[in-house]
Amino acid sequence: MSMPGDLRVAAPFLDAEAVAAVLAERQRALAPPEAADQRARTRVLTWTLGDEAYATPLADLFEVAAIPRVTAVPGAPAALVGLIAWRGAVLNLFDPAVALRLAAPEEPGRAMLVLRHAAPRIALQVSAITAAAAVVDRGATGGDTLTRFVEADDGQRLAVVDTALLIQRLLARPLQEG
Repeated sequence: MSMPGDLRVAAPFLDAEAVAAVLAERQRALAPPEAADQRARTRVLTWTLGDEAYATPLADLFEVAAIPRVTAVPGAPAALVGLIAWRGAVLNLFDPAVALRLAAPEEPGRAMLVLRHAAPRIALQVSAITAAAAVVDRGATGGDTLTRFVEADDGQRLAVVDTALLIQRLLARPLQEG
């Protein structure tokens, strides 16, 4: 049987239409990845603050955990929820809603994101952890934009928080190190 492109196929048990379908499927399977698949991908963890959804690159996270007992700090900045003891260290627990200029959620967060930041140690209080996702990252948007929108593999648009800029905004005053 002769096919377009001078390809000869010996498959007497298949008609021309079936052979064409098999060849088309093979071509799709062996073809180079699409342009979208060649762009840089970043793994993120999605989380919420009240009804708002955000994401943080997994590379910026040390651990995710339930929030332990919090000790309030008199005279602390508005964003500092308090101090927590975690794995033998003192962490500063922040409410990222302040830096994101959101109203405080009605209920306090139940989970924390422990960031990869040596001194001071920082955790973010979030309402809930929702999922992990792979996103197409077009890179930095420039300027001091705290969030940038990216597209997840499932087509969902996510607001990814710039962790370094968030830390910079949260550390307006010296804090407890430990």
